[in-house]
Amino acid sequence: MSAWSAAMTLDAQTLIVVLLMNMATLSVAVPAIMGRQLSRAARCAQASLVLQTAGWGCLALSRDGTPWDPVLSVLSMVGLATGTAMLWESVQGWLGPRRGRRGVWMLAVAMPLGYAVSWSSYPLRVGWSNAGLALQLLLVCALLVRPTPHHGRGWRWLMAISLGALAAVSLWRGAMGAFFTEAYPSFRTPHPAMLTFGLVANLAVPLNAVGLLVAWREEAERALRQLARTDSLTGLLNRRALDDEAGALIALARRHGDPLSLLLLDIDRFKAINDRHGHAAGDRALCLLAGTLQAALRRGDLAGRWGGEEFCVLLPRTAPADAMAFDARLRATLRAQALAELGFPLDFSTGLAHLQAADTTLQPLVQRADAALYAAKDAGRGQLRAA
Repeated sequence: MSAWSAAMTLDAQTLIVVLLMNMATLSVAVPAIMGRQLSRAARCAQASLVLQTAGWGCLALSRDGTPWDPVLSVLSMVGLATGTAMLWESVQGWLGPRRGRRGVWMLAVAMPLGYAVSWSSYPLRVGWSNAGLALQLLLVCALLVRPTPHHGRGWRWLMAISLGALAAVSLWRGAMGAFFTEAYPSFRTPHPAMLTFGLVANLAVPLNAVGLLVAWREEAERALRQLARTDSLTGLLNRRALDDEAGALIALARRHGDPLSLLLLDIDRFKAINDRHGHAAGDRALCLLAGTLQAALRRGDLAGRWGGEEFCVLLPRTAPADAMAFDARLRATLRAQALAELGFPLDFSTGLAHLQAADTTLQPLVQRADAALYAAKDAGRGQLRAA
């Protein structure tokens, strides 16, 4: 039993080495799982793992009293502080803009700088570095626990709990080094504060990596859903997505008795544009109309590429006269921009339909607008006709 107990005795150096092995493994495994086509948030997550691995590596290599100990120790603080700041950046990239960025980066600079300046005072540098790291971790926790309705709670709370526990034991370790130096004269001292920190860190690191991978998967799934709803060339909704979202707008307009108008736009002589200027010019014409259309929309309006060179615009709370005014503004803007950006004129014909009492879906509106569009084409193009 004595041999078994000796083998199972934990020491700070072993915990640090195991932690370093865990982080090095994750620094290789996480990028391998994520692949190469990554968002900024995913790249920051990978950078965070690499920087923290480098930080713990420098700390494991440092030895008290050796000439390179100050350099390796300061470099370890740089790696840990910047790695935590990059973790904050990755979480913000997934959850959206949040307050706290300036604070986390100020700590990333101040923590290793203060550590280097106070090198001659062990209590000061240990207390300073652990307090700075704990504050950084708590800022990441605050970012994770803020309500975010479009993101899963599971991975956020998993990371928040693991990082919060790591912040707590960092504060404990810092307090022992700063105020009870005789009991904790070195980070390799087998003090309960250091041993607890090592155990918590070895648990928090893989849990944090799991959280990052779940966040990355959530981002990828969201991008796939968006891709399935979006026209790849113009960035507008595709026909299926527009049809899905139109149902709710039509139901709302019928419930409240609000007007609703639909415009069906078709670029004039689009085949001639492709034949004369090339298909690349045709694509630019489609993108120009889509961009002009997006800039003209109000909050709540819907626009999508209906097919080919046709675009469908749904304008809730819009009477036919207002829809005509919208069309006129759009047409004038497009004509002004086309010559400058495309080098040739660009115009479109429009069919207008408005919601009637019997309309419960998008289809009858589109049918009437399509008939009006053909009338606009037959009348000479470049104009609007109402159903």
